[in-house]
Amino acid sequence: MRKSFMLVALAALLVLAGAVSAQDQVTLEVWTGSSSDVENQFKETQIAAFEEANPNIDVNLLIAPDYGTQIQAALASGDYPDVFTVGQFDVPSYVDSGVLMPAGDAIEAPEDIYPGLLQAFTVDGEVYAVPKDFSTLALFYNKDLFDAAGVEYPTADWTWQDMYAAAEAIAGLGQEGVTGFSAAADINRWLAFFYGNGGVIANEDGSSGVNSEAGVAALDFYSSFVRDGIGALPSDIGGAGWNGEAFGKGLAGMTIEGNWAIGYLQEQFPDVNWGVTEIPGSEAGMNGSLTFTEGWAVGANTEHPEEAWALVNFLTGTEGAASVAEAGFGVMPARASSGEAWLATRGEEFQPFVSAADYAVAPVFPLGFGDFNTSFGEATTDVLAGNQTAQEALNSVAEVWNEIQAEQ
Repeated sequence: MRKSFMLVALAALLVLAGAVSAQDQVTLEVWTGSSSDVENQFKETQIAAFEEANPNIDVNLLIAPDYGTQIQAALASGDYPDVFTVGQFDVPSYVDSGVLMPAGDAIEAPEDIYPGLLQAFTVDGEVYAVPKDFSTLALFYNKDLFDAAGVEYPTADWTWQDMYAAAEAIAGLGQEGVTGFSAAADINRWLAFFYGNGGVIANEDGSSGVNSEAGVAALDFYSSFVRDGIGALPSDIGGAGWNGEAFGKGLAGMTIEGNWAIGYLQEQFPDVNWGVTEIPGSEAGMNGSLTFTEGWAVGANTEHPEEAWALVNFLTGTEGAASVAEAGFGVMPARASSGEAWLATRGEEFQPFVSAADYAVAPVFPLGFGDFNTSFGEATTDVLAGNQTAQEALNSVAEVWNEIQAEQ
């Protein structure tokens, strides 16, 4: 009788254990955007590895070609995924909408993440997403055109004056269609010079700083290539659609682009002989660059925050960053500890992109300053077109900022 009782009790325990195990099983809904086939496969591999390491967590992964539309609709409905990717420019509005869970102390080894990247996802001192990878800007230069002009290749010690002189020499070659510098009319290019010259978007009192002496000098320098006829807009360089195409066609001695252009140039223009260095420093003795990043965030309405943050840390932690570095699909890992691994995969000659991470700034403006952003872009276009001086244009931009600021 005693043995029979023990068997019944054991069976009951096994049933109870099974019930507890079933209760512990968690499913996470995870959404992200579709990019290249290689990167999409990488994301699937990461998720599969996480599930293997965490058998109590199932992940339903959605890689959406129209991610922007789908995530916006989901967030608006209030029924959104547990974990999803967030671009740096969306952070202010997402935080204001209350759809992101603050990270608090949940981030693995935050000191290893480049500060500028964490800052891109920080609002009022709280971090709301963890960068998964990023890109910076650097100076691309055409070695053959430099050789033809008798100019030494640029280095990290170059100044604005060195860059201007090189463009002038290359334009002076008189080669049909060739110019010294491809200058896109884009704030997300010339702002690298702005920050490198000590420019600030807002002063300590909240007023606009864009029309300061440092800001005006930066835009004036950037636009001087077009104004002085030694550079041109990409659309005026063989009808190119962007800087990378103008440069790839061998028609621009230099341009400013991100590390996303590496693969493009290697695949589309394999015969172009080019190099890359940090963006030249200003008279203030500083280099400037911009950073562009995307992060993994946890939805504010998740029922499984512990598991969700475990996934985010798996994807963005030291091992996750190392995996990004070794995958070699273009973007850089967000952790300094994996910088050398990325260079080993992509090539040591691309060190300038990694070096720029130490000082690069994410050009993200506060919520409610959309009109300022629009005005900034229009002013840039006007100056490059010769319709306004840098001072006139930035004075107008500053007025827009100050008007918005006064209404806050």
